[in-house]
Order: sequence, then C-alpha cells, then structure tokens
Amino acid sequence: MKTAKLLSALAIAVPALGIVPPSSAGAQTITPVEAAKPTLKFLMRLYAPLELPTMVTDGLIVFHPRENAKGYIQGPNINGEMVPPTGDWVRVLPGGNMRIDVRALIRLGDGTPATIAYNGVLVKPSAESWERFMQGKKIEAPEWHYVVAPIFETNSKKYAWLNNVQAVGKFVSIQTGPEAHVAFDLYEVL
Repeated sequence: MKTAKLLSALAIAVPALGIVPPSSAGAQTITPVEAAKPTLKFLMRLYAPLELPTMVTDGLIVFHPRENAKGYIQGPNINGEMVPPTGDWVRVLPGGNMRIDVRALIRLGDGTPATIAYNGVLVKPSAESWERFMQGKKIEAPEWHYVVAPIFETNSKKYAWLNNVQAVGKFVSIQTGPEAHVAFDLYEVL
C-alpha cells in the first residue's frame, strides 16, 4: 500500500517539477543547465611505480606498487607518499576495455594517513600501442583514453578538505619493465 501511495505522489510531483521522464520525452532536445557544468581545478599528480602484475584469471589482473620505489601525490596544496597496502584490480571486459578499481594508502605531508580510491576505464588500446606497452615502451597521453574518478578519506586536520573532493583524472603516462609506472593528473570537480 505504501508503494502505491509513493508512486501516486511521484506521478503528480514529477510533471509539476518539470521533469519529463525519458519514455515521454520523444525527440525533445535536452539543454544542459549552465550552472551544473563542471569546472575543474588541478589537484595533484599521482605517480605509482608498479611491480609485474598478477594474472588471477583471464579477466582479472592485479597490480601493486614496487617495493622500495616510492609512489607519490604532489600538487599545489598537497603532497604525500604511497605506502602499503595499495592495489589495482583491473577487470578486462569482453570487448577489451578495462575497468579499474584502485585502493591506495597515502601518508600525507603532515604524517597522517589518507586513502584514495578510484574506479575508471581504460578503453581498449590499439594492438600496436599495446604491443609497445608490453615491450616496456612508455605510453603517454593522449594516446590512450584512460580516465579515473578518485575520492579521498582522511582524519588530517590540515587536509580535511580532501574529504569533500570528488576528483577526475586522465592518465599522463604508463609503462612496463624496469621503469614500470602509471601516472595521472587529477582535477577537483568544483
């Protein structure tokens, strides 16, 4: 009974608010709301040196940072280093795109811990660029479409503002071999 009342109330409220459900929108053109357009502000560079990945299954690859090679975050108002545990679970989808799922622990410049977590997508690279990557050659932006959406959590008083940040980022470079790493430029969505 409660569900029926809720649906009835929504049927009245939704049109009154000017919200047009997709099924009745037809060929109507949607105009973006200018005030909702995101503004981006450079937040930091994230750099993670990588070990050889672990192939769990054909569709799951796990990366983790190289020991004794410091990963870092650095930006105009923040710095820190990556510390264990940190991992990157990459799921290879049927079409070849890759879904990224990262959890990293950061020691911030004031010594307090923070987590950074992000999901993202790496669109299937060309066969030629993938071959170069697997040979240890550095791949740099904009050759691959590799985007992420980080969030942060910390108890730091100095960096408490991180808890309010939704970031987006694009890869800067990625490489296998002795210089294996991934680097992203991250931007705060204002």
